[in-house]
Amino acid sequence: MLRNYLRISLRNLWKRRASTVINVLGLSLGISSAIVVFLIVRYELSFDRFHEQSDRIYRVVSDFQRPDGENGNAGVPRPLPEALRQDFDDVLDRVVPLEIYEDHQQVRVADKTLFPDEPIAYTEPGYLQLFDFPLLAGNPKTVLTQPNEIIITASLSEKLFGRSPDVLGEVISLDEKYDLKVVGVLADLPQRTDLTFAMLISFNTLNRNREIDQEWDSFSSAFQTYVLLNPSASPEATQDRLTNYLSQFNPEQEAGSWDAFLRLQPLTSVHFGGKYGGFPHRRVARSFLAGLGLLAGLLVMLACINFINLTTAIGLRRSKEVAIRKVVGSSRQQIVLYFLGEALLVTTLATGLALGLAEVGLLHLHRSYDYLREVTLALDASVITFLVVLIGGVTLLAGGYPSWSLSGFQPVQIVKGGLPGPRQSRGGVRGALVVFQLLVAQLFILFVLGVGQQLAYLLEAPLGFNQEAVLTVAFPDEGSLIQQRIKEQLQNHTGVQSLSLSWTPAISRSRHSTVYGYEGQSLEGSQQLVNLQSADPDFFATYQMPLLAGQVYAPSDSGSGFIANETFMREVGVASPEELLNKYVALDDLELPIVGVVADYHTATFGSEIPPLLITNRRAQYQYLNIKVNLTQAKEVINQLRKAWQADYPDFPFEYQFLDDAIAHFYEDQQRLLSLIQLFSGIAIFIGCLGLYGLVVFMAEQRTKEIGIRKVLGASVRQLLALFSGQFVRLVLIAFCLAAPLAYWLLTQWLQSFAYRIEMSVFTFVGCLLISLVLVLLTVGYQSLRAARANPVDSLRSE
Repeated sequence: MLRNYLRISLRNLWKRRASTVINVLGLSLGISSAIVVFLIVRYELSFDRFHEQSDRIYRVVSDFQRPDGENGNAGVPRPLPEALRQDFDDVLDRVVPLEIYEDHQQVRVADKTLFPDEPIAYTEPGYLQLFDFPLLAGNPKTVLTQPNEIIITASLSEKLFGRSPDVLGEVISLDEKYDLKVVGVLADLPQRTDLTFAMLISFNTLNRNREIDQEWDSFSSAFQTYVLLNPSASPEATQDRLTNYLSQFNPEQEAGSWDAFLRLQPLTSVHFGGKYGGFPHRRVARSFLAGLGLLAGLLVMLACINFINLTTAIGLRRSKEVAIRKVVGSSRQQIVLYFLGEALLVTTLATGLALGLAEVGLLHLHRSYDYLREVTLALDASVITFLVVLIGGVTLLAGGYPSWSLSGFQPVQIVKGGLPGPRQSRGGVRGALVVFQLLVAQLFILFVLGVGQQLAYLLEAPLGFNQEAVLTVAFPDEGSLIQQRIKEQLQNHTGVQSLSLSWTPAISRSRHSTVYGYEGQSLEGSQQLVNLQSADPDFFATYQMPLLAGQVYAPSDSGSGFIANETFMREVGVASPEELLNKYVALDDLELPIVGVVADYHTATFGSEIPPLLITNRRAQYQYLNIKVNLTQAKEVINQLRKAWQADYPDFPFEYQFLDDAIAHFYEDQQRLLSLIQLFSGIAIFIGCLGLYGLVVFMAEQRTKEIGIRKVLGASVRQLLALFSGQFVRLVLIAFCLAAPLAYWLLTQWLQSFAYRIEMSVFTFVGCLLISLVLVLLTVGYQSLRAARANPVDSLRSE
């Protein structure tokens, strides 16, 4: 019987080849999208889950409640690990500190010098008992116990010594400060971990008697702590004990009123960033993965709707087949199973094609996103399970309603020549499903337009300074005389308009905030925060920043005055820039007058508001050279800069970046989001157009005689085109009325994540409506025109 069903199903699918191709192609696009999204989500969720104890490993992080709002930090005070060992020994099996250095470190062996891309970490022997990173050489129980010991990865060993792992006892020079003995070689770390350190150095190599090592109010993401909970310990109870733990180490605060609170962050959540971050590696938000899953689900639904619409429309032709089956004894349940089997066959064919499309899609993603190269289509147990569930779900979703609807035809009514059931209700269902397809397509179009406009705004909006043709170079040291010498060598070059030294470029992801006292106010207990930038007097000319009052401070190595921005002026309650001049501000180890006021400019991305800012000249903190170049001579300037660099920093690679490129890099996440929405929009629109094309082909065939009669009675081609296209235009308008307010709300919610953002324009929605109408009319127009221009003699000959 199954063989008979299969033979008949294949015969029917071949007989209706056009609708079969449309169904298979539409379903394959939706299913391939679901496969790719499943592989990406599975990959992102797998980070650091391979550790045997991953369910009991937590990172201790800090939450802050301050006047400027709540925020978090992956760092904790440096005395915390030892305190946890003493006070939480009943619930913590292991406490492991980790001091991370993200900057490229100079590693030298004999005459070979390298600058590994991955960061390094100072840690204790317990690191290898906490995390499952296998040693190829060395004893995991004794490594990193003595000062000046180092563990390196196998790939770094090959680069340094030309061999691995037999390098125990070799000596590595780090930044010409430490001579480190190799005591272990790690197998190359898996890609699915955020703990990708090139080197692990014994924790006691660094001097641990520094003032900062005793401070309980110092938090830096460079110093992190990981703990292993006892199997019998409750994470919730441990969290309750830990929350206000820091309050006891500040005698000036009452218990529970300390503005820093400790939290336990599961290891498997570290990859998803959030407010803690703490690693230089790529992170992904859980909401982004959920959004990907939603988009893939919508595409599958759109493909299923195509199947439902075409199957129910064509089902009218199969009414006699259903009637005959019922007359010879088939029950409704048997007919339902028969049609479901046909849907299963189509879905299986579509899945086979989808696997090929998914492979092509992954190749494209590998070229666009290097970090996804590990995402491959291998038919392992989880993928096979997902495919089985997906095929079953699509079969029921796409085939369920048509199977039940077609199996309800009444034999007596069909034999008498009547309609096989409530035709109008089925047409209403088809119309509602088409409206849903158009609604989703218009949502995608509106998101492409909205996200694209916001991204263009982020990249093109005025920053408060001139970022064009500004070249930046990061120095390997801070505040050295070499920096000033390189600046002097370049300042007379005809291709250099201006140049300056500063702590960071004008816009950066780095920020230094500190408390301050204004006009004699004490720093003790101050809750007022200000951002601090260090830059020489040429900084303002290089970035063409206009001063609203006063003048630039005089050249000095240790600060000769502050330049304040407008936000600082408002923060201290001053009405005009002139009133702020000569007011004294105390912060850190400085107490200086304000000598000028600069117009507000963006120091960070548009995701945050412009903060109160003070700028002064402190040479000891300079790390960047900023050069305003004449673009026609940029190559000559770069070549001279390279020569000066190689003369003064021969052991450090020369790297430069134009500020425009750096700013574009800040918004990579938004650019990726836009490219993904564009891709999904294209698929959604194509699936929708396939369905509309199939429906109009069916309608043209069903109404052939009606068209012939209308033409005989004098209907023009234009009138017939309006007859066909009018109902689809109405559906577009209905879908738009539903999509527009929903898209407005969703886009408004997304735009709230930016402190500076566009306002949704009515022209965006008008553009979406026009695009939708053009796409629909192009889709149905050809077949409608063909039907309208047909010779009525051919359609009426048999009448």
